[in-house]
Amino acid sequence: MNSPIPAVAVVPDDGAMDGSAALVRARAALADGDWEAARDGFAEALAHEESGEALDGLAQASFSSGDYPAAITHGERAFAAYRAAGEDARAASCARFVGFLYGVVHGDGAVAGGWMGRAVRLIEAAGDCPERARIELTRAVIATDPATREQHLAAAEDVATRHGLHDLLFDAMSQRGVHLVAAGAVDAGMALLDEALAAVAGGEVGDLVSIGAMYCKMLLACELTSDVRRAEDWLAQARRFVDRTARLPIGAICRTHYSGVLVAAGRWGEAERELSVAVTLYDRSYRALRGAAQARLAALRVRQGRLAEAAELLDECGHDAHAVHPRVELHLARGEAELAAQAARRVLREHPGVELHAPLRTLLVRAELARGDVAAARAVAAPLREAAAGRGAALVRALGAQAGGLVAAAEGDPDAIGRLEVAVAGFGRLGLPLEEARARIDLAGVLAGTRPAVATAEARAALERFRELGAARDVDAATSVLRGLGVRGHSGPRGAGTLTGREEDVLDLLGEGLSNTEIAARLHLSRRTVEHHVSNVLAKLGLTRRAEASAWAARRGRGLSRSRAARR
Repeated sequence: MNSPIPAVAVVPDDGAMDGSAALVRARAALADGDWEAARDGFAEALAHEESGEALDGLAQASFSSGDYPAAITHGERAFAAYRAAGEDARAASCARFVGFLYGVVHGDGAVAGGWMGRAVRLIEAAGDCPERARIELTRAVIATDPATREQHLAAAEDVATRHGLHDLLFDAMSQRGVHLVAAGAVDAGMALLDEALAAVAGGEVGDLVSIGAMYCKMLLACELTSDVRRAEDWLAQARRFVDRTARLPIGAICRTHYSGVLVAAGRWGEAERELSVAVTLYDRSYRALRGAAQARLAALRVRQGRLAEAAELLDECGHDAHAVHPRVELHLARGEAELAAQAARRVLREHPGVELHAPLRTLLVRAELARGDVAAARAVAAPLREAAAGRGAALVRALGAQAGGLVAAAEGDPDAIGRLEVAVAGFGRLGLPLEEARARIDLAGVLAGTRPAVATAEARAALERFRELGAARDVDAATSVLRGLGVRGHSGPRGAGTLTGREEDVLDLLGEGLSNTEIAARLHLSRRTVEHHVSNVLAKLGLTRRAEASAWAARRGRGLSRSRAARR
């Protein structure tokens, strides 16, 4: 979005509400975050005289208040007015803004690209001007080639420095930080992100759009690295910022990244709440980006063992980049090792870097082992093991140890035990409970033949953690390992304590005597998915008929009193 138009210092002495005075008041309201007053002021200015400045301001105020159709309309009119007035630099800024909106609201890539093309051509003709900085930063964000990205980022910083655009300088600093993190230079990248947000906390950054973008970049970096503590630290600062300024920099995109952090941290109830808010905000704003929240929710559903729901969500979110990991994990959970391997290989061919896709590479190791191709698994794990042996990020080191341990176990190498122990400890230090528990199960499998008592202890610890998290499929996997060790993990019907959250919802409604069609309508699911859940409920409870499930639910005192909302 355009930076707020600077306010002029001189106000007409007579206080008359002419166009100039209306613009002054509207600019001040925009800077204060009073979007309604800003819109009224710019509209009043337009009533006196239609100008690019008033239309541009009205576009910004409409955007900030969530009226995106109006923002696009006024932005296009502002572009035309600036062009007619020969103000090509401001026209270029408007073109960038309009293109951004077409992309994130409507998902119109061709239209967004066309407007960005106009912005670039006009700003090149305009020469050195402040407006060039934001356009160069946007070009850096959308660039796919690292060298091109660095060229535009350096240009943005140069223009911002020469024109004293401090807000944009810190925004560019945070953007550089994200690029470094994604490239594996985690410490250096996080240091830049920390410094940029310290500038926000210290009042050095005033533009709310830049502030929101900087928080989002920090949360993205935390999601990529599963850095739970850093995300919490800066969100605490965000709350203080809100208390001090009454401005809210955490929107749908930020909440989506934060939900990814919460999923990794095992705080699944909080993650679901954040995603619910994010989806609502996307529906009101950046509708074209809604798939990002659905992909995170799919990742959560896979971890919970709610595979049918995860599959539906993945179908809905299409080709969102964040859907790859849950899609591969879903294939593995369904025993579709070949499909899992194919999906993971496709992404890793395009993005061979180790750091950014280390979790996906570890899943590919599991898929190759499930296919029985130990040599392929060894080749996939090798870059991870090399990174783990070096000075890679803590997450990469833990994943590298786990991948190496899995391959060593398949080859009968006794080093598997030590590597998996390193993985367990690494995930524990990072605060990643599901990964830690899964590594314990891996370790228990290796120890079962030679040290059954230790294997039992590891599997029991994993089982307890899976139960705490509500990871139903992992509960069953841990129980199976314990049974192989001669320990009974459950009493009563198979899976009686391991119904997934959605299966318990279905059981509640079975207890009320609802049909599958009625249950589907109540839970906003397809009838096919409900049928799948009913089958799972009957199988897990050792029952054969719906009537038995209804009676079972009544005996347990289920019903509406234990609703999904209350449970979460």
